[in-house]
Formats: sequence, C-alpha cells, structure tokens
Amino acid sequence: MKIRHRLSLQFTLISGIILTIVFVLIYLLSAQYIQNSFYKLLQMRALVTAQVYLEKDELTKKKFLDIEKSYRERIPDESSNIYDAHNQPAFIEKTRYDWPVSMLETIRHKEVYRFRFQDESGLGIYYPDNQGDFVVIVTARNSMGIQQLNYLMWILIVMFLVALLIVFLMGQWYASRALEPIKNINRQVKNIRSNNLHMRVQHGRNKDEIDELATNFNSLLQHMEQAFDMQRSFVSNASHELRTPLTTIIGEIEVTLQNDRQPEEYVQSLGTVLGESEKLKIITDGLLQLTRLDAIITDANAEMIRVDELLWEMQEYWRHKAPPTRLIVKLNDLPEEATLLCIRGNRSLLMLALQNIVRNAFKFSYNRDVNCLLTWHKSGMTLSISDHGIGIEADDLDKIFMPLYRAGNAHAFDGYGIGLSMTGKILQLHGAGITVSSVPGQGTTFNIFFPPAP
Repeated sequence: MKIRHRLSLQFTLISGIILTIVFVLIYLLSAQYIQNSFYKLLQMRALVTAQVYLEKDELTKKKFLDIEKSYRERIPDESSNIYDAHNQPAFIEKTRYDWPVSMLETIRHKEVYRFRFQDESGLGIYYPDNQGDFVVIVTARNSMGIQQLNYLMWILIVMFLVALLIVFLMGQWYASRALEPIKNINRQVKNIRSNNLHMRVQHGRNKDEIDELATNFNSLLQHMEQAFDMQRSFVSNASHELRTPLTTIIGEIEVTLQNDRQPEEYVQSLGTVLGESEKLKIITDGLLQLTRLDAIITDANAEMIRVDELLWEMQEYWRHKAPPTRLIVKLNDLPEEATLLCIRGNRSLLMLALQNIVRNAFKFSYNRDVNCLLTWHKSGMTLSISDHGIGIEADDLDKIFMPLYRAGNAHAFDGYGIGLSMTGKILQLHGAGITVSSVPGQGTTFNIFFPPAP
C-alpha cells in the first residue's frame, strides 16, 4: 500500500474515532434531554389530573374549564391512577395497572418519583389535599421522543458516513500534496546511474525534513561519486603498476627465446625477470596488507604507547642509516604527567605508519633534514612532520592516500603508492586524523592529530 493511501486511511480512522465519540455524546445527551422533558410533561399531567379530580370544588368555573381543557389533550397511551391514604383507587375507576403498595409508599416518601415500566415511562407525585392525602401516578409511551431519537440517529449515521468520505478524499488530496516533493525526488533518483553520479537531487523550497532528505541524498551521491572515482583510479593505477613489470618480464622472456644465447646472457635475463617479479610480489604483498589492516588491532595486541618515545626511536633509527639522514625532533608544551603523552594501539603498526611518512619525506627531499614537532593540548596531541622536498600539487593532495596512486612529480622516485595508503588506514584504526599541506618545490607538512588516551 502506498504511503498516500495509508496516510489517508489513518487520517480517516482517527477522524472516524473522534466523530464516533462526538456523535455518541450528542445522541446520549439528546436522549437524556428528551427523557427529562417527557418526565416533566408527565409531572404536569399528574398535577393536572390531581387538580381535575381533587380541586374541582375549590376552583372557579373558568379556571376549572381551562384545566379540564388541558386535561383532555392527552398523551398517547396515557394512563392515570389516583390512590387515597388507604392505598385504594379513587375517582378513576378504569385503571390499566394495579400498582403495588411498596411503590405508593416510595412515592409518598420521595414526593416525586420517576420509574420505567415495561416500555413506558411513569411518574408518581404525592398530592396532599383537604380531602386527604393522595398519590397520583401517570404512565405513557414517549412515542414522539422515540421518533425524534430515531430520526437523530439516522441523521448522525448519514453525517458520519458523509464526513468519513469527505475526510478520506481530503486526506488523499492533502497526502498527494504533501508527498509531491518525495515523488519528485523519486523521479530524479530513477535517472541517476553509475555513469552520471555527478547529478544531484533538486532541493525543495521549504526547509523541512524532505529538504533535509534531499541534502543527505546529495551528500551520499557525492561520497559515492568519490568512491567510484577512487575505485576507477585504483584500478587504473593498479593496472599500470602491475602491467609494467609483467610487460618487462614477458618482453625479456620473448627476446631471450628468439635465439640461442650464452649462459651469461640467460643469467642476465633471469636477473631481470627476478627483479620484476620481486616488484610484483612487493605490490601484491602491500595490497594484501591493506586488506588485513581493518581487523588487525584487538585487545590482545593493543597497549599504551608514548608518542614521544616513538619519535626518539625513529630519530635513532635514521641516524644510523646510509646515506646519513637527520630527523629533528622537537617537543612543545609537554604536560607534567607522562601518561598524557600516551595513546592506545599497536606499537609496531603505529611505528610503521610514522616511518612511511618520514621515509617519503627523506626520499622526496633528497635526504634533507626532516622536522618532527609534537605539541600537546587538552584535546589531544598534534604531530607535524615537514620536509623541504619537491612538494605535492594541489590536485593530488586528496588522492595521495589512495592505494597505488602516485603524484605526477613522484614517478622519478622509486615506490609503488602503497605506503601512504597503509599509513592512512593505520591512523584511522588508532582514531587519529591526518591532513596534508604542501607547496610545490618548497616542501610538504603532514599534521597528525591523536585524541587523548582513555
């Protein structure tokens, strides 16, 4: 069932419940009012009956004639009884009912007593007179009231059905208007495919939830477009990196097999094939490590790591490398507690990530000095690693962490575009963020932000 129909039915159901409650209250209040009016009429009839039979000798002739005329205007199915103090019928010989003494005593006690008998309404009054104390009982069927209630009931039923029909149709119209922006979004989404992810959903004119939905969907499309671009770039880079050594291997083997050669030439060819095969192995091993990094940090292999100690170890490591290189480590605004310089993670992986950045810094700066600045603040630590190398073009800054991607000015240097991809994943696993700023021809700075340790 479509949302439009479901909303209309739900709206109709809610309206039906409300109308049912209102109409039932109207019917009950009307029935109560009609019943009370009829009992008042019965009480007037009882008084008129008493005056006709008991006050005839005390009223003027004109007054009595008026009362007698009113008495003749009887209610349909009306029956009257008068009982004296001895509970005997008086004045009226033909009686329809013989009322029990207990009811007569109740009427004397309450003076005015309402009751129901079979399908008729009845009312009894206590009427003291100079001839004695009497009880007057009048019963009648409220035919007119019953007709009015039946008429009212049918009116309410018809109004209820018509109101529900109107509410349902109005609900359909309102739901269609309310869901029109979503229908527009659906029409636009149907036209978006993998080859046109640059398309975006148009925003509505109102700043509402539907507009928020369009914004979030556009954001999703943007991430998907970036992911597809990264995938295409990865496939292109992987194809290039894998095709080059494979082409070299195949070409070397074909040339070698064309003619008989001296043993040393075979050895040279095999050496070339071995070198290119090792490149393939390095690339495939790097890709395999990238796929395994997502689940490599567990509670078993995680520990508290002091970042400053890692930097001193790296400085000592590069001091003994050949050719000579110098990693300059500086610490700024250190806290008094050494534990505030700790993060929780895998020591070997974190060392590998930082070494990849430092190794690239030395490689692309022709082994010039590399600076490491560690700054502590209440929200965490910031590690800045900067060099004075060839730099990175602005178009390449957001792509250097993609697997097998190499910037245009980096092809003159050895490498496969795996180190920074691995670094990005390792830092992500440790909850750290990384940003890059660079000026081509002047140098590059990597800023790593470590959150405070738990």
